[in-house]
Amino acid sequence: MPLDDRKKKILYAVITDYIMTAEPIGSRTIAKKYNIGLSSATIRNEMADLEEMGYLEQPHTSAGRIPSDKGYRFYVDSILRNYINNDPPISYNTREEIIAEFDEIVKKYARILANITHHTTVAKMPKLNPDRIKKIQLIPVASNKMIFLVVTDTGIVKNYLLNLCQNVDRTIFEFLNNLLNEKIAGKSEKDIFEFLQQDLRQMLGEMAFIADELINTILLSLKQLQETDIYADGTSHILDFPEYKDLGKAKNFFNLLDNKSLLNEVLEPEVDFIDVRIGSENKFEEMKDLSVIKTTYKINGRVVGTIGIIGPTRMDYRKLISEINVMTKELSNLLSSIYNDEI
Repeated sequence: MPLDDRKKKILYAVITDYIMTAEPIGSRTIAKKYNIGLSSATIRNEMADLEEMGYLEQPHTSAGRIPSDKGYRFYVDSILRNYINNDPPISYNTREEIIAEFDEIVKKYARILANITHHTTVAKMPKLNPDRIKKIQLIPVASNKMIFLVVTDTGIVKNYLLNLCQNVDRTIFEFLNNLLNEKIAGKSEKDIFEFLQQDLRQMLGEMAFIADELINTILLSLKQLQETDIYADGTSHILDFPEYKDLGKAKNFFNLLDNKSLLNEVLEPEVDFIDVRIGSENKFEEMKDLSVIKTTYKINGRVVGTIGIIGPTRMDYRKLISEINVMTKELSNLLSSIYNDEI
């Protein structure tokens, strides 16, 4: 059932107050502080309806209400609708003549964003020159198992254990090693994808049953070789929130920031605009009490990385969405002007 204007006003009032105070809010407080034009009793009934609909929660029977993840989502979606075709009403004088390494420029902007927002910011650095596979070696360890060894042109070595659905004669490993090195070693990602999709199964002939394992492993190795560095700034800001005065909860947050592999997935762009994940919407259990606001930065329209803000679900979404929108646009413009002829 869609929310009428009265319920929307009450929901926005609860969210606004909770963002500022971190305390449950009751109907009398809303009636006094917000010019909604309704009695406390009417507001109480509407809040009960909002709770039944899943937009509000009551942490204790005697307490007021707080927003649920569904309530935050409704609030955020209404904010994002205003940003689709409009620039935010604020701007920062952050452009300057910069001669620096690419990563340092991105880190500078992430640092500025952390200082402005008083939140933890994370940035996914691009790999402009990804490693290429120099050599592949398949090593049999059992009749239905092999080690898939990958060596890159920069000396990185990765190995994977493949479990096959059928036994494989050891005599075919020389053929497989020669085939994969001829078709993959030193080749571009585009050429490798074409080989995997169009030619590999046909070339394997009777051994096509191992094609899926080989393809999945090669794609996984390519993905891992392209994984980027993660930079975090403003990590101590989380301690400014009452929710994280608890040492156990704070420790879990800092452990999360140390998990670069998880953050790499969290920052993977899913839409070409500002993306907000609220509490339970995050797929990782470690993120269930947190919200993430992320967006991409670009060079001449090409996405090269992601910047995100991480904090408790009780964050000022309107302010943070505005600020990350401005900063990533500034960063994209600066990078495009500096690296116009290089990328």
